[in-house]
Amino acid sequence: MNRKYTVLDLLIGAMEKLSPKTGERQNVLAFIQSCYGGQVRYYDLDRAVVSLFKLTPEEQHCVITWTLQEKELASQLKTPAAAA
Repeated sequence: MNRKYTVLDLLIGAMEKLSPKTGERQNVLAFIQSCYGGQVRYYDLDRAVVSLFKLTPEEQHCVITWTLQEKELASQLKTPAAAA
């Protein structure tokens, strides 16, 4: 059966493949935040690459996009709105 996945389906599926108990999920997110988001984070590059290969290209894209948008949203919430 060919099913179209929603962005949320892809994100949840990707996160389920990355173990939070072993630190795998946190390592991948730190890698994304550092390499794509420009934040200084500590991570194990070799482990992050191996972990990312567990994900489909669509899941990788979804996790990267979500991580970067989450950072941008958090920074917008901290910035006071411009006075009119």
